[in-house]
Amino acid sequence: MARYPRTGTQPETMVKILITVIEKTPSGGATLEDLKEAYAEINDRQPSARTIYRYIRRLNLLFDPLCYGEKPEPGEEDLAEDDSDEAVFGEKAICSKRQGRKTYYIFAGKKSELLASNKDVTMMLLGMYPQLRGAMKSSIEAAMESIFRHSLSGLCTFAGILSELEHVVHVSGAFPADPAKSEAMIREILRAIKERKRVRISYLRTYDGAITDRVVEPHGLLCRLNNWYLTGLCTQRKQRRVFLLLNIRELTVIENSVYRMPPGFSLKEAYQDIWGTWTEDESGELETVRLIVCAGPAERFRHNLFHESQQVHELPDGRLEVTYRLTGAEEMIPWLMSWGDAVEVLEPSWLREQLIRSLQETVRCYLKK
Repeated sequence: MARYPRTGTQPETMVKILITVIEKTPSGGATLEDLKEAYAEINDRQPSARTIYRYIRRLNLLFDPLCYGEKPEPGEEDLAEDDSDEAVFGEKAICSKRQGRKTYYIFAGKKSELLASNKDVTMMLLGMYPQLRGAMKSSIEAAMESIFRHSLSGLCTFAGILSELEHVVHVSGAFPADPAKSEAMIREILRAIKERKRVRISYLRTYDGAITDRVVEPHGLLCRLNNWYLTGLCTQRKQRRVFLLLNIRELTVIENSVYRMPPGFSLKEAYQDIWGTWTEDESGELETVRLIVCAGPAERFRHNLFHESQQVHELPDGRLEVTYRLTGAEEMIPWLMSWGDAVEVLEPSWLREQLIRSLQETVRCYLKK
C-alpha cells in the first residue's frame, strides 16, 4: 500500500473500517475482529484494540465534531482525556452494542432518503453491481475508495446505498448491469418498494404477444445477463412472478395502496442460488453442474464470473473444468447452446440429455427447410 506524506495509510484505513461497519450493519454489525482484519488488509499487520477504538472515534468526530459526551464508550477510557469539557454532544455515526460476550459496531447514520435522493449514485451502483459482487470487487472498491477518499460523506453515501440495495436488488452474471435502458422504471420500482406501494403494469406476454394488466406487490429487482426483471406477488395469480422490464409497456405506482413484505422473505436467499430468473416459487434442490470448456473460450471463464458459485480447475491441455452449485439448471440450456461445441456438459446427466434433445430439435428445424 502506498504511503502518503504525514497521513501514511490513514485515509485508506479509515475508508476500509467505515465500509466494513456499513457492510456488516444489516447482519448485526462488525466485531472488533472484523475491524482488525480490515485494518490488516491495508497495513499488513494486526492492530491493537486501542488502535481500532481510535479510528472509530476519529470517524465519529469527522461526521459530528460534537458527538462525544462526558462518559466514554467501552474501550475508549484511555482516549477520553480530551473529552472532559464536552458538555454538548450529538449522535455517533458508528455506535457499539453489546451482545453476549461480543461488542458489535453498527452504522447509525441517517440513510432513510438514500434511494430517493441520491438517484445518480443509485444508478451508478446498479450498473456496477456484478463487478462489486463478483470477480472485480477488490478493483472496483479500490477505485471508489480513491474517488471518495477526501469525502467521507460521499463514501458514506456510496457504501450506504450499496448496503441498502442488497435487500432489494440481486444481480448475477459477469458483465456490467446497464440500468439506463429502464432507468425511469427502476426508479419507480425502488420508490414503490421503499414506500411499500403496489404497482400496476401492462405486460407483454412473450408466448402469445398479448398485453395483460397486472397489479404487483414488488419484492425486488433482478438482473441476469444484463436484463432487468421485477419480482413480486402477482395479485391476480396470488403467486410470486418475474416480469422482464423491457416487456412492461407501462408501470404506475398505486399511490393509495399499501402491502407487506412476506415474513422472513429475503431476495438474496430466494435467488442467490438460481441460475436465471426462475418464475415458480420453488426452483428445486441444489445440484452440481460440471462443464468442460475448450482452450480458446476458457479465457472467458477465467476472467468472468457467470454465477457466484463458479469454480474453475485448469486442465493440462489448456481446457477448463468449470463447476457450479445451483438450482434451476434447466434455465442454463439456452446459454449452453450459445457456446456450441466449445462447452460440454459432464453432469448432471439429465441436463446433458435435455441439452442434446434441444440441439437435435434445432437441427430438425433447419432440416425441414
